[in-house]
Amino acid sequence: MSNEQKLLKLIAQVEQVSPRLVDRWQTMAIIESLGYTDRIIAEEFGFADVLAIGEYIYQQNNPVLLTLETPQDTNWKKTIIAELYAFVEQFSRSFVYAIPLISLLILSNLEPSDSWKFIPPQLAALFTLATLASLITSGGFVQAIARRGEFYFGLGFPQQARKACVSLLSLGMLTSFVLAVMSLWFGFYRNLFPDQYLVLGAFYYLVLSLLWMLLSILSLLSIWGTPLTLIGLTVLFWMVRFKANLGALEAQIVAIFVTLIFLAIAVVILLRKRQLAHPIEGKIELPNLSATIYLLASFFGYGITYFCFIFADRLVAGWAVDAASGLIFAIDSAYQRAMDLALLNFLLAVPLSEYLAYRLIRYWYKQAQIAKLENMSTLSKQLNLRYLLLIGVILLFFGLLVASIIGIPTPKPWASTNPVLTLIGCLGYLLLVLGLLNAVVLFNLNLASSAIASIFPSLIVNFVIGYLAANAIAPEWAVLGLVVGSLVFMLLSRRKVLQAMQKPDYAYYLGGY
Repeated sequence: MSNEQKLLKLIAQVEQVSPRLVDRWQTMAIIESLGYTDRIIAEEFGFADVLAIGEYIYQQNNPVLLTLETPQDTNWKKTIIAELYAFVEQFSRSFVYAIPLISLLILSNLEPSDSWKFIPPQLAALFTLATLASLITSGGFVQAIARRGEFYFGLGFPQQARKACVSLLSLGMLTSFVLAVMSLWFGFYRNLFPDQYLVLGAFYYLVLSLLWMLLSILSLLSIWGTPLTLIGLTVLFWMVRFKANLGALEAQIVAIFVTLIFLAIAVVILLRKRQLAHPIEGKIELPNLSATIYLLASFFGYGITYFCFIFADRLVAGWAVDAASGLIFAIDSAYQRAMDLALLNFLLAVPLSEYLAYRLIRYWYKQAQIAKLENMSTLSKQLNLRYLLLIGVILLFFGLLVASIIGIPTPKPWASTNPVLTLIGCLGYLLLVLGLLNAVVLFNLNLASSAIASIFPSLIVNFVIGYLAANAIAPEWAVLGLVVGSLVFMLLSRRKVLQAMQKPDYAYYLGGY
């Protein structure tokens, strides 16, 4: 029997075990299970080892791979449109959260004519705490809903997606309710705020928590649902604020409550539409609770830690208020405005960071599928060069943002209160953007544990450094915690990414692709 006939027989044996091969590693494992060693492969087939013949058989089983390295006629128009669509989709997911912040920044620079409508400092502090707490506690459930919903919708199982999202939403609201009750009890017991303020704050916290989680479900059902909702919320706030001549807080509560009602109706309608489009008979089964917790624990923890990290400096600065003021928590308005401007730059830079990470991972996956084992070092160098290029693009883009929003060397009027503090905050958020670039890459490689291991100790550093600086110097120096913590996060996550790039084929294989 000739070598060619032997090879055809081996291919038939392999395809009999698995008609549709997943990758060359699976092919190699099947060949070894059939009793072939590197020595036999070299003697009978003329290939260097089992991996070499496994790659050959895998390519024969997937003819499309044979043409990946050959030049193709490309429709550049369609390519550019597709890339623009991908960028706009990534950009819109984060930019929409900057719309309400921009609105508040503009509003804060208008001279108020109705000073009698200013809310009491204690109530303002309580609403600030409620807002931060809603983002932090719902952050984990938002991540869990997004991951589980994308998984089931991607498989074409909208019924399972609806049940999973509703279950996580119910669990999230139950958790928020328990935390609200515990906070009310503690506030009543310690007499931290007036009773009516505590009740208002708890209600506001629950409404916001529900709003964030419903927005997460809406983003799964409609690409433009979340942007339109937040734009509508901002427009409604301005209309109520000036047309109805209400105070800023009252207008904000009315706008959020009305938006929440329409949002809930829209989510119910869209879920019902998906359900009717894909009807199934029988009971819908989902994995048991322990399996769900195991699958979502890393994303849940990352969501909570992420929002804690962003607002750690404000929490520390708020608790470091002088006791002589009679308040237990208060954020100075100058510090609030300075950090809001820095946060605006962050929100505008995050979409670009996510898009660039998406481009890097897509290139990585494509090359890992076609690159040969002896070319892994070359692929590693190419990935490192692309990674450095992405960092350079982010640095340039962030610098342009700071120059246009704050104004260098002549600050804009709305940033003239404390431009130095704003620039320090921008430095902290720039380092955080670079850390998030690394985290997105790690998540796409199914290395969620590495992302958590990078951000959690950084959060501890953020709190400790911020607390020491705020209490030893002044509350506004809590921003140092953000800078140092973001630096630690960026360095730790960068090390994990570089380690993965040293063995790109192994990272690709470990990711399950």
